Amino acid sequence: MKNRMWQKAIMFAISLILGIILVTQMRTKSNVLGTVNSDEKTVELNEELAKLNLEKNRLRDELELLKKENRENEEVYKDAEEELLRLKEELEVQKIISGYYDVKGPGTIITIDADPDTYLSLASSHQFILALISYLNNAGVEAISINGQRYTNYTEIVPVLEHINVNGVAMVLPLEIKAIGDTSTIKSSLYFVGGIVSQLNQIGYTIETEDSDEIFIQRYDGEKQFKYAVPITRNEDI
Repeated sequence: MKNRMWQKAIMFAISLILGIILVTQMRTKSNVLGTVNSDEKTVELNEELAKLNLEKNRLRDELELLKKENRENEEVYKDAEEELLRLKEELEVQKIISGYYDVKGPGTIITIDADPDTYLSLASSHQFILALISYLNNAGVEAISINGQRYTNYTEIVPVLEHINVNGVAMVLPLEIKAIGDTSTIKSSLYFVGGIVSQLNQIGYTIETEDSDEIFIQRYDGEKQFKYAVPITRNEDI
């Protein structure tokens, strides 16, 4: 009886020891595996972080490239905008010079007439009218009209019978010449000693001038067709 109880006690003790060993092994294995899993996770996280850093650097480089392109595009757009503005201003100037715009501004109105009892032929003295226009141009006037006809680079003043034609329109006395420009310069170009006013007075014409703060000059109604001349672009070799 005692032997059996002793045997049972020994078996219980052995079983207990084995159980403790088994539990200890399981815990040890769990700890070991847990450590391994943690290390693997750390490696995975480090790899993911490295990938994210690479992507971040790529995106940063791409952003810098886009910023550079944007700055370049802004400069190109600014240059194009300035060039467009310059061309618009140049076009406006050319339209005024060509006479295809109604214009207004300060200037001088010159009236050429003759005494009713005096016979004067405009046709025979049209060169004096041409000289007067030339003096006005030298004075830097920006627009001229003769009895409402706009004077341009292509205007013809030609004698016909006893009168003159301006842009193909017959003109008789009195002639009203409007000139937009600096009034003092206009007066100086006309009234110097031996100048055009003196010459016109000598052959019997009377000249009156009146300064105005605002003179209105109508545009040229005709149309000039260019058959031979063509514009040259800036990038085209001459």
